[in-house]
Amino acid sequence: MINVPVKISTVDEIVSLVKSFDSGISDAEYEAYCKEFDLPPDEFTTIELLAISGSTMIPYGASMFVGTGLPVLTMAEAQHTINPAAITVMEAGMLDPNFEHIPISVADIRGTYMASTALSMADAFGTYEQRGYVTGGVLGGAEYDEYGNINSTAIWDKEKLGRDGYFPSIIKNGERSQAERMDDVKQGPAVRFTGSGGANPIGQQSDFTLAIMVQEKRRFPYKCCYLTTMAGARGPEGETRWDYGAPRGGKGVMASDICVLESYPEDGTYDMRLRSVHPGVELKDVIENVTWELKNREGKILTPTDDIPETPKPTVEQLKVLRMIVDPTRIYLSRKTLREVQYEKEHGKPWRVKI
Repeated sequence: MINVPVKISTVDEIVSLVKSFDSGISDAEYEAYCKEFDLPPDEFTTIELLAISGSTMIPYGASMFVGTGLPVLTMAEAQHTINPAAITVMEAGMLDPNFEHIPISVADIRGTYMASTALSMADAFGTYEQRGYVTGGVLGGAEYDEYGNINSTAIWDKEKLGRDGYFPSIIKNGERSQAERMDDVKQGPAVRFTGSGGANPIGQQSDFTLAIMVQEKRRFPYKCCYLTTMAGARGPEGETRWDYGAPRGGKGVMASDICVLESYPEDGTYDMRLRSVHPGVELKDVIENVTWELKNREGKILTPTDDIPETPKPTVEQLKVLRMIVDPTRIYLSRKTLREVQYEKEHGKPWRVKI
């Protein structure tokens, strides 16, 4: 058995935790804010749901690597609601900042405000993480597979032979001409991404990862085209991260725009199991947007008619904090997912779910 020292709150525990939370923001102030930005006070968007649901799955007091966008929204929401002891770590070297205004990059000077230390990237990964002081990381990517691995490097067809399926690598001098090497690069993957950044060491050296992504079938393959980040267990028994010498981590949680997945390596369960389905989403939509046989925690292969817990809806108090404290100018909250854009085109109104 693998000992993974991470406790993620259950759906019932989350409901109990948020029930007693009070933001301290008056209804009058909140209604005035919503009127200014033309927002229904008691309805939420997908991005708001992702930020709030992700914030409830950060272990109490955890120190977390976070990037910009949804990760920083998630962490700030946690700290201002039910997890005030949580500690933010940013790749550029900031430890435990107290954001007055949300940063827009990992090196944004706004990320240093009231920080315990503001040093360097070497300190973030060496002094903090490699010494075992970082609990987890909030990550995203292009692909996410059955065992919680992340691809943020490139996508190509491995089944094809020759250059159509070729991923360029370093070729030793003398083996090919410069012209041939340049041609190889041109014939490489049509789709390339930004790469790891800090996601590889965060996934490898932290106790767990919380991934936040928009879910589409093509982005949730059985196996990632390229393993940028060993973020989860890596593979089945015999192919796990521990078989490859990674001593820490393995616990994976995925909050997509339609569901939450979780692995349980502490119980010998390495694949990602369906934890809950988001409000307004049907189970069949989740099943159709992964390429593997989706199971519940007990290992039952799910069908569209099965019962599965619903992700707790955001409360008005949580929405107050997210909108008025975490991202009051809606730098990130104004964004829409592809499903929301499509819904708006078809129905002529924004996609929202009522609390």
